[in-house]
Amino acid sequence: MALTKEALQALVALQQKDKHLDAIQYEIDAVPPRIDALKADLENEKRHMNEAKARILELEKKKKTKELDVAAQDEAARKHSGQLNDLKSNDAYKAMQAEIEKEKAKAGDIETEILQIMEDIDAAKAVEKAATAEFKKTEEFSKKDLEKLEAELSHAKGRFETAKVDRDATEAAVAPSELKVYNHIRSRGKPDAVVPVINGHCGSCQINLTPGLILEVAKLKNLVTCDSCQRILYKPELLVPATAQ
Repeated sequence: MALTKEALQALVALQQKDKHLDAIQYEIDAVPPRIDALKADLENEKRHMNEAKARILELEKKKKTKELDVAAQDEAARKHSGQLNDLKSNDAYKAMQAEIEKEKAKAGDIETEILQIMEDIDAAKAVEKAATAEFKKTEEFSKKDLEKLEAELSHAKGRFETAKVDRDATEAAVAPSELKVYNHIRSRGKPDAVVPVINGHCGSCQINLTPGLILEVAKLKNLVTCDSCQRILYKPELLVPATAQ
């Protein structure tokens, strides 16, 4: 693969642009999970509030049912009381009285249950009040945080688009053959596709490079890659004038 000093300089410059883009993309990718977390917290607080409201409705429905039961027992006791004078035998009279007492006792037991339910309703209302207050507080903070995150995301996307234009302009200076190798290396999860030779070692994997390979890198005639990590190698001292600008 033929290579020129200018082409290698262009690759190094392109990598710098891509690293900048990668950093911005990292910022962009980090925002949606934070937004999702905020929304999840808000939904959780809303669920607690709705559960508290549902508990109150459940208790009030139960109370209403018990009140109807008391009314039914009271009505039965009144009905049977009205029938007492119509009874002919003493045994029947006593039996009816026993039934009336039983109905009144049952009504009293249900009324005791109603009192307990009323206490439960008061407790449930306190829980609902606290849950509603917590939801509203979370909703208020979430709205502000979401607006902040959405603005942050929008700003990052704008920066990305601007940097992308700059990056693409730099890419135009790279020959297709070198660009193909560079993009292939990056596609394999190696963002540092172009690395310097440092003290006879690969600047990425740190493997000890052979003198012959280092010489090939220095010649700047062919594209040279590390035998271990397959990254493109270059000697930074040969590119100092270009990168120092």
